[in-house]
Amino acid sequence: MAKQRPPRALDPYAEQFWSFTESQELRLQKCGECGKYRWPPGPTCDRCLSQEFTWEALSGVAKVLSWTTFRRGYFEEYPPPHTVVALELAEGPYFISYPAGIEAAELQEGMPLMLRWDEATDKFGDYNLPVFGPPGG
Repeated sequence: MAKQRPPRALDPYAEQFWSFTESQELRLQKCGECGKYRWPPGPTCDRCLSQEFTWEALSGVAKVLSWTTFRRGYFEEYPPPHTVVALELAEGPYFISYPAGIEAAELQEGMPLMLRWDEATDKFGDYNLPVFGPPGG
C-alpha cells in the first residue's frame, strides 16, 4: 500500500526525474560538457554553466554522510520520530533520502547503502520513492 506523502515539487526538471521513478529508475542529469552529475535537476550545470545534459541511470550505491531524527511533527504524513539521511551517491551528488530496513541507531558515517523503492502517493498520484538501505537487504 502506498504511503501518503506531502506533495512533490513538480517543475519541468523535477517532473522528468519523477517520471523515471515510475519504472524504478534513479536517473540524474549529467552535464554534456564537463560530465558532472547534478542534483537537484535544473537548466544549467553549476560547474561550467552548460545547458547540455542527458539523464543517466545511477548505480544505486551511496554512503552515509549524516542523518537526523526529527522528534517534532512538521507534516502529518511524517509522524515523529522521523529519520532522514544525507548520502553521497557513488556518482558524486549529495542526496537526501530515507533509511529503509535499518534503524537510526544503526546508521554510521561512511556506511554503504543501496537504492530501494517505497510506494508513495500524493495529490499528483502514485509514485516510487527512492530510499536507501543496507546492501543485500
